[in-house]
Amino acid sequence: ADQHEDKEEIIDESCDLLYHLFVLWENAGVDLYDIMKKLEERDEKKGNKKVVGHLDKTF
Repeated sequence: ADQHEDKEEIIDESCDLLYHLFVLWENAGVDLYDIMKKLEERDEKKGNKKVVGHLDKTF
């Protein structure tokens, strides 16, 4: 999708990827907050912490 720079195709492929990730996480007992926590931990190690405006979360 990226090679053709087709926005709709990129959206479709991203939806497929996210769907399969969520299925994997559900089967493994992992949720999005577990992933966010790990990203925060990694970011703190690198000293490159950024504040984003989504749900007042920092990661």
